[in-house]
Formats: sequence, structure tokens, C-alpha cells
Amino acid sequence: MHALPPGFEDLDQLAAKWARPTEVERNTARRTSSMAELESVYATLLPRMPAIVAALNQRRLPDLDPAERSLLWMALSFMEVAHSVELFKEPDPSDAFPAGRYAIREAP
Repeated sequence: MHALPPGFEDLDQLAAKWARPTEVERNTARRTSSMAELESVYATLLPRMPAIVAALNQRRLPDLDPAERSLLWMALSFMEVAHSVELFKEPDPSDAFPAGRYAIREAP
């Protein structure tokens, strides 16, 4: 369970799938979701992003507690989803290199 900080309980239903700690997991969640699901996640998170950013800006990254870290991961997932909704109009762009050809490397 990915608990979120107080004030973000309305996003709890998204956390299980979208509060993912790695770019690989967030990218996979986007590519394997339906467009309808991505549009729903986008519509839910877009109006909450100012509050999410404000909450995260209160702490330094190394000092985030587990709930705040989950909120950060949700914000990063929003960025993954936004490309599909705003630009590609599909979960995994069909006119680009296949996603399997990319090797996403996590920072050490």
C-alpha cells in the first residue's frame, strides 16, 4: 500500500498503480494502460499538480518521508502520462522506435 500525505487522500485509488519508484515501472504502467485509463489519470492529477508541487517543495528530496515519496512518484507518473495524453494520443507511440529497444537506466 502506498499511503499518501494528509490532504491527498483523493488520490489513494491511483497510488497502487501509479506511485512507482522507478522510471522503468512508471513507463511500463503507461505503455500497458488503455488510453481511457491514461486520460482518467491525467484528468485526476492535472488539477492537483499545483498542490502536489507545493507540498513537495516544503522538504528536501532526501528528507521525504515514505508518504511524500509516494506523492513524488505520482507526480513523476503524471509526467509519463501527460506525453501520451497531450502529444501521442496513444499509450505507446506507434510511429516511434518500439519501447523494447530503449534501455532506461536508473541513476545509481
